[in-house]
Amino acid sequence: MPILPKKTVQAEEAYKGPIEGRLDYIRLDFGENTADFPQLYPDGLPPQSVSAYPEYGRLLDRLAAIYGISAENILLTNGSDEGLFVVAHTFIEPGVDRAVVSKPCFVVQPQSLRLAGAELIEVPVIFDTLAFDLAGIEAALADGVKVAMFATPENPTGATIESATVLDWCKRFPDTLFVLDEAYVEFAPKERNERDLLLKAACRLDNLLVLRTFSKAWAMAGLRLGIVVGKPQMLDWLRRVRSPFSVNAAAVWTALNMLEHYQSVMANAAAVYERKNALVAELRKRNYLVNDGQSNCLLLSLGCNARGASDYFQTNGVLVRNRSASIAPSPDSGPLWGKVRISAGTQKENDRFLELLDSFNRNYAVMFDLDGTLVDTTASFDATIDIMVRRYAGSPLVPGELNNLRAEGGYNDDWVATHELLRRRGVAVDLKIIAAEATEQYLKLAVDHESAYFDADLLPRTRERHPLFIVTGRTRPEYDPIWGSRLDPLFERVYCLFDVPGGKPKPAPDYLLKVKEDYKVSDGVYVGNSVDDMRAARQAGLAAIAVTTTLSEEALLDAGAQMILSSVNELKKVLCI
Repeated sequence: MPILPKKTVQAEEAYKGPIEGRLDYIRLDFGENTADFPQLYPDGLPPQSVSAYPEYGRLLDRLAAIYGISAENILLTNGSDEGLFVVAHTFIEPGVDRAVVSKPCFVVQPQSLRLAGAELIEVPVIFDTLAFDLAGIEAALADGVKVAMFATPENPTGATIESATVLDWCKRFPDTLFVLDEAYVEFAPKERNERDLLLKAACRLDNLLVLRTFSKAWAMAGLRLGIVVGKPQMLDWLRRVRSPFSVNAAAVWTALNMLEHYQSVMANAAAVYERKNALVAELRKRNYLVNDGQSNCLLLSLGCNARGASDYFQTNGVLVRNRSASIAPSPDSGPLWGKVRISAGTQKENDRFLELLDSFNRNYAVMFDLDGTLVDTTASFDATIDIMVRRYAGSPLVPGELNNLRAEGGYNDDWVATHELLRRRGVAVDLKIIAAEATEQYLKLAVDHESAYFDADLLPRTRERHPLFIVTGRTRPEYDPIWGSRLDPLFERVYCLFDVPGGKPKPAPDYLLKVKEDYKVSDGVYVGNSVDDMRAARQAGLAAIAVTTTLSEEALLDAGAQMILSSVNELKKVLCI
């Protein structure tokens, strides 16, 4: 038994337009202006196609012949977008009916259902693979829904639902209308019989509608043409809601011409899919995580650089679609965080995209603070400060005293911090004396008491994609004997205190700006653990990422941190390396 529409649709009648085949008549019946302007119409388009209301019979017959179905099983729509909208507003009883979609999905699906008044159930995709959660969908179906709406391949994930699964659902859940949007199906590497399986099934099943579009493989996005395939009674319900003449004559005329070249269009779609596969292969050679799916698009994981890279591409004449809603990941970011959707273009266009991606990476510097960020200095620098305070003030540091001072900002230099701690205790010692004694004490401790926070693969993996730098408040004598031989080979350069003549230390941005100047990098990130690190990064026009090894998340956010990590190794996830 067919799924019934909402009550208001049942009570309406479809708009009855003019008869087909009226272009050879004197048309005085529908208020058209028959004194038309053929000299102003597009070349090749018959003048009557512009001045008269569109006729659909020839196109319906041609589509029916190509798909091996009857013309009565096809309804033309203004793109598949209108098809989704009309289906939702035809079958959903506002405030009564429930519907299910996958999440994320093509935005028009949930939008249409919500606007129609459905109680919407959104089943999240499998997080890592972006595949449909079939078990979750089945649970929603078993709970009872009026409409189940999916795209296969899905947009933006490229995930598919096997035809056998859909047909099984149609049989097991006869009271649910299944709406399958196959906008990208021509790109999927399937045999034609398999590709058109659901299309033909919709002609005989009471609870299945299949949508297609001419916007993708047929390259007619600007003309807006789609189809809904289903049983005649189902399409009659839709006609009562669809706007009359929503498909224009130019779209009909173009589609009729293109359908004469069906095999060429399918061959073109296959070639696009192969170019996408080649693009995926090139990206994976560069160690990118790519979700390729079954459409002509792919999802490229760029992490926190999704927006910055997208902007860079646009500045250089290439548009991609950033699907990431924020710079930093959060518990509610969803599986599209850090991802950019890219459609496969011509070979020249794909090559240009790769060229720009490589260029973006070369111009994006990853800069690190050293102490407390890459290296644990609690048993070296911090211990030295405690020794110096004991020596001159006669008592140890109070728990939290040093980090509270650092949270104020302006004390990135540990010997300056020591000087201030003593001053606040009423002890006056010349800073030069403190620096000399503290450095000597520090070097005794550092050799055996400093350790790396970073995993062995963090820096090599990051360096494969971006130039790396260290900008530290250490002096050269404090850095070289302890970490120089180990870290220097992994970085383009290490900038120590006093390496930049006249440069002010953090929180001033001078050293970070010097990196950008010396290496001609236009963008980047500074990863640090202090208030001064965050302030310097923001002033230098860099993204500010904080590691909570010494200070609270609140203090670092107040200082300008745009992202908080508990460990520097989380940078692998943040940069998707």
